[in-house]
Amino acid sequence: MFLLSLSVAGCAVKRDNYAIPEVELPVSYRHNSGEKSETESTPGQTAPMTVPQAVSKWWTHFGNDELNGLVEGALANNHQLKAAIGRIAESKAQWGAIKADQWPVLSTSAKEDITAPRDGKGDVKPGGKTISEKNYDLGLQISYEADFWGKNSAASEAAYNTAWSSVFAREVVALTLTSSMVQNFIKYLSFNDRIQTAKDTERVYKDMLQAVIDRLDDGEATSLQIAQQRTAVFAASAVIPVLELQREQARNSIALLMGKAPSEVNLQSDSLDDIVFPEVKPGLPSRLLLRRPDIRKAETELIAADASIDVARASLLPTFKLTGDYGYGSHHLSSLLSPESLYYNLAVSITQAIFDAGKRESQVDFAKARHEVLVQTYMETAYTALKEVEDALVSIRFLTLRKQAQEEAVVAGGNAFELSTTSYTVGTLDFLTLLDTERTMFREEDQLHLIKFERLQSAVDLFKALGGGMESDDAKMVAAADKGENRTTLDGKYATDEEPQSPEVNHVPSLPEKEGFWVQLAATWSESALERHWRLLKTRYPNVLENISPTFRREGVPAENEKWYTMLVGPFEQRNNADGLCVSLRNEGQGCHVLVR
Repeated sequence: MFLLSLSVAGCAVKRDNYAIPEVELPVSYRHNSGEKSETESTPGQTAPMTVPQAVSKWWTHFGNDELNGLVEGALANNHQLKAAIGRIAESKAQWGAIKADQWPVLSTSAKEDITAPRDGKGDVKPGGKTISEKNYDLGLQISYEADFWGKNSAASEAAYNTAWSSVFAREVVALTLTSSMVQNFIKYLSFNDRIQTAKDTERVYKDMLQAVIDRLDDGEATSLQIAQQRTAVFAASAVIPVLELQREQARNSIALLMGKAPSEVNLQSDSLDDIVFPEVKPGLPSRLLLRRPDIRKAETELIAADASIDVARASLLPTFKLTGDYGYGSHHLSSLLSPESLYYNLAVSITQAIFDAGKRESQVDFAKARHEVLVQTYMETAYTALKEVEDALVSIRFLTLRKQAQEEAVVAGGNAFELSTTSYTVGTLDFLTLLDTERTMFREEDQLHLIKFERLQSAVDLFKALGGGMESDDAKMVAAADKGENRTTLDGKYATDEEPQSPEVNHVPSLPEKEGFWVQLAATWSESALERHWRLLKTRYPNVLENISPTFRREGVPAENEKWYTMLVGPFEQRNNADGLCVSLRNEGQGCHVLVR
């Protein structure tokens, strides 16, 4: 069994990279107006540096300061988000504990004991004296499990990606939180508009009721007409409390999202006219793989599961453990540290299970099965994201057309009501036609408010489907810990990226002094985000980027954009080599530029 384990060791050693399944995404969205990738360029030619599509602080695009404050307050105080922060702390601590298994354990001990009788139990003769003996011991102990098969490093890799998964899980919570806040705010304003229309309807119905009563006194109306108009008044009045109830429920939801009592929330905005419809270009489908936190969460869970397969495989192999003791021992405290009291021992043990009823093989099968489940989950998450973007785009498109038609219907309904009122006053129109015209006008106005609300909701859905664009402090912390930096404290708040701004037109990235052909892969305002992006690229394209190391360059852009970084690989001596790398990456869906020093 031992020799068999050694024979398969080469198959069980930890892999350097874990593959992510390829997701075949379209070049553009079906219902988008169409745009080219900003990373698209002709091989061998220098392209201008451009800003990647970003939707950080996307709620600000609705142009309402009160909404901005509500969202920021929710990000700071929401209890679900704080719980997600706590889960990040849990996973980071777990990663730290598992990572520590790769290092030796060093401990120290000090001991004093008294033994009587000195020669052991039952050794005192009848009438003899019991003599005790003291022992003093001071030493160091070391224990280390050699990670020949990569079991501990694979476990650390799995825990590391689990920590990242919790970071992205918090981003999912934050994105859901912000979209829920914006949706409830829009809903609240929509109910304000509908309540105002209902009150206007009630007022007009009451005025018309009085007019019918006056006509009855003149013998030009009937009691039936009065009853019909009174019914219309009461029906309009009954709608108002229903809408007010729904408005208060929306306000209560806003309070809950902010972690406050409803009595603490006072909203000043009155109408959907207080916000603007945002303009957003969805970019390219391939960006969803880096932008959507749920996709990134699924990706890290998949990598963690893949690493767990290596852990399970390594468990089939022998374990090598090194133990040692070094110290001083003596019967007398005064001679404890003397040279003759020194002792030490060193031992190497090899352990191989020969029978466990198939337990470890089942653990390998379980790890493989879980990985396959997560592969399908990842694919489903990616295609669901694509569907959600398409749904939001098509909703905006057709709701815009519907809104335009409904606005015409409202104008026509208003004109019809004015003409009907005039005709009824002069006696050329019957009452039932007038009543129907009244109902039609206000029904169309209420329907317009609903369409405006649905269209704004679709804009929120689009932002949410695109993934927001937030980066958490914890994400930076995990990346820093991976580099060996010490960042152990967090303020517990949720941070968002700075709003990207376009650099100077046709600004070309600076290049290292070494001459040759460089390939630019990405650019961003955050260096930590660039490091994370490189890690994802290495995971997605292990064959293309094998044995390649990146160079991160800080760019000399305008002062307000002083944190602009680019990612370069190279230099290549021949242009064909740089072009070949770029073509290979484009074939995989990753854009790039070729730059010449």
